Amino acid sequence: MPSDGAEYTIGGVKILFPCKAYPSQLAMMNAIVKGLNNKQHCLLESPTGSGKSLALLCSALSWQQALYEKPVPASSCDKEDRRAEPSPPCHCRCHSQPKSSEAATSGTHSAPCSANHPGTGTPRKPGSPLTNTECKENETLAAKLSARKKLSLRASENDDFQVDRKRIRPLETEQQIRKRHCFAKGVQLVDALEVYHQRKNGDLTIHSEKSMKTATFSPQTVSNSPPGPCTECSCSSGKEPDKDPSHTKKKENGDRLCVPKIFFGTRTHKQITQISRELKRTAYSCVPMTILSSRDYTCIHPVVSNSSNRNEMCVELLEGKHGKSCSYYHGAHKLSEHHALQPAPGVCQAWDIEDLVSLGRKLRACPYFAARELMVGADIVFCPYNYLLDPQIRDSMDIGLKDQVVILDEAHNIEDCAREAVSYGVTESQLRAAREELHFMVSNNIRQKHHEPLQAVCCSLINWLKESSGQLVERAYETACKVWSGREMLNFLHKMGITELTFPIFQKHLVAALEKEEKVSMHGREELIEVPVVSPATQIVLKGLFMVLSYLFKDNSRFADDYRVALQQTYTWMTEDQRDDADTSSFFTRPKHKKSSRQKTLVHMLNFWCLNPAVAFSDLSEVRTIVLTSGTLSPMDSFSSELGVKFSIQLEANHVIRNSQVWVGTVGAGPSGRRLCATFQHTETFEFQDEVGALLLSVCHTVGQGILCFLPSYKMLDKLKDRWVHTGLWRKLEDVKTVIAEPQGGAKSDFDELLKIYYDAIKCKGEKDGALLIAVCRGKVSEGLDFCDENARAVVTIGIPFPNVKDLQV
Repeated sequence: MPSDGAEYTIGGVKILFPCKAYPSQLAMMNAIVKGLNNKQHCLLESPTGSGKSLALLCSALSWQQALYEKPVPASSCDKEDRRAEPSPPCHCRCHSQPKSSEAATSGTHSAPCSANHPGTGTPRKPGSPLTNTECKENETLAAKLSARKKLSLRASENDDFQVDRKRIRPLETEQQIRKRHCFAKGVQLVDALEVYHQRKNGDLTIHSEKSMKTATFSPQTVSNSPPGPCTECSCSSGKEPDKDPSHTKKKENGDRLCVPKIFFGTRTHKQITQISRELKRTAYSCVPMTILSSRDYTCIHPVVSNSSNRNEMCVELLEGKHGKSCSYYHGAHKLSEHHALQPAPGVCQAWDIEDLVSLGRKLRACPYFAARELMVGADIVFCPYNYLLDPQIRDSMDIGLKDQVVILDEAHNIEDCAREAVSYGVTESQLRAAREELHFMVSNNIRQKHHEPLQAVCCSLINWLKESSGQLVERAYETACKVWSGREMLNFLHKMGITELTFPIFQKHLVAALEKEEKVSMHGREELIEVPVVSPATQIVLKGLFMVLSYLFKDNSRFADDYRVALQQTYTWMTEDQRDDADTSSFFTRPKHKKSSRQKTLVHMLNFWCLNPAVAFSDLSEVRTIVLTSGTLSPMDSFSSELGVKFSIQLEANHVIRNSQVWVGTVGAGPSGRRLCATFQHTETFEFQDEVGALLLSVCHTVGQGILCFLPSYKMLDKLKDRWVHTGLWRKLEDVKTVIAEPQGGAKSDFDELLKIYYDAIKCKGEKDGALLIAVCRGKVSEGLDFCDENARAVVTIGIPFPNVKDLQV
């Protein structure tokens, strides 16, 4: 902690603060600690710039560290010891290893309750200094890596087919790893379609349709091959006892029974960088942490990272379908175990996404999967808050929030994010493509009993769309729509045979249909084969539909009234460059049909709109404490009722600056005295555009350094810029300051370059006095960027970004 830091004791928790705290920060920390101690939810409003992020981090992490210092009840330890009780000894060949090898690895597996402080029931506080005894018992990371390297050198060449450590929901299964190696070594794999033809002819016996993702495999088919692992111990699935995912979860839940993880959600990735920078200032910068983000920010593969479809290309590589794979993915453990990311007193500092990506490039290891691996042992997890609200993202990222702490910073528009997370839209053409693919699976006798019900769901929805298209009402030129309530949609679903009783059965069919492997018996031997599955596009359609249907049926359909189902009809132009989607991730590829000419195509869109954010927050009912913070949350009561969460602790903190240091007001007239009214009718007039331009020029002459100007939409920005360029006002603005307009699209790198120009223009003193950045409300600039001190000496907002009244959803 810096020498100018301060120490506070709030609610029995000692908080180390990097500086003297403002009154608003003390009030926030008091509210947070109270909520964490009493398992209550907090709704905290603190003005921007009052240091709320620092207060959030210090209070939450100090409370968490205080739990580490409390003795763990003996009952918890005994319970955990029972969980970790080893299985009876096994005498199979995989356990017939030299004792020296066992001795080398035994030190890495200890009972959870005694892992940190042997002989006591007190877990060691992460980031705290180690005692001499602990230093002897806790090997350094370098020693562990050295021992692992020696063991790998002694291992046989068959180890190439083994996964050397546990993954967190890997996209590349064990069978896919073997497939990639077999391609490299010239080994032929069993063709899945041929296998299914054999099954139809009675030459093949299917033992299980459950995934055996980590079963051991030998590509050799000679009769004198060594016997396989026994079926009486965990090695039969290729896993060590303590590497079983379920055991890992038990260990985590047991070891951290009283020490929940902290999930810190922000609006954007840029805000995560700011939070990480704040964490570096604190005494808690050494706590185990990770940052979850998309491949757009963390992929370092030279081909995939430059693609617009990073997710799809990444999946293709990990599946090894064409004999290729991603070497960065297989080296992810090198990054997650690197000493720079491991908690060590006085060594590890908080890191951000750029640090992770930079280190990943040096080690040629995947930052995306390394960050997911780090989540297992992390005390605090940073991520955009749609990762916590979207049920599909939570499932894919293995995020479990039960009994954990969730902090959502800058949560002023959390309602919109929550509604979008549990809404879904699908076109009729997407449903038809899914139906055709499912029909192909059924006709080829591929998991027929699972694909037939899913095909029936798609057929029923398509038929219902045909019948309902005659009820559409025109709203505008070439657009028509029809809206039903959630209750009405339930009646339609009931006629289709999709009811509260049958829907769970459909869900089981979907899970079974998406399993990628089966254990089969061929010529008296058991083999693990890959099974054809539907394409990612069809999977997205089915998962999205089943997600919204699950909320419609949830808890006796209590959320049905919160949904609206809209069928929209529009037209779109299909160019000759557009092709039909191909199945690139399954065994069967549909031919691509090139459009012969540009033609207008009718589009039917089925939307399931959630109008109540409380639907998404219902999944967070088992969270220990939810903390929502922002600079603009008032009115508190309506905010709480919309989310359906009881916020027992509420706070509206004052700003830390005096009234004399800032001026906030409205300007109703321009320099020439013309009245300023930023409604749609007035903003279209040249008089308004010229008057606003003159007013902005006056502000630029008066205020030095950085000025931000926000407009309601990109459309208005383009209109004002065109007008000011035509009248010469734009050139006058450029004579005073460096003028930058926020682009509507473009690559992230282009936007970052514009921001660099803005910041550099403010720092460099020259002929021009600073810079003017013209941006859009709720655009790239308005969310997640830090404009402190000279970067925003004045902020001008023109108009209010009201939603489009003609929007059907509005």
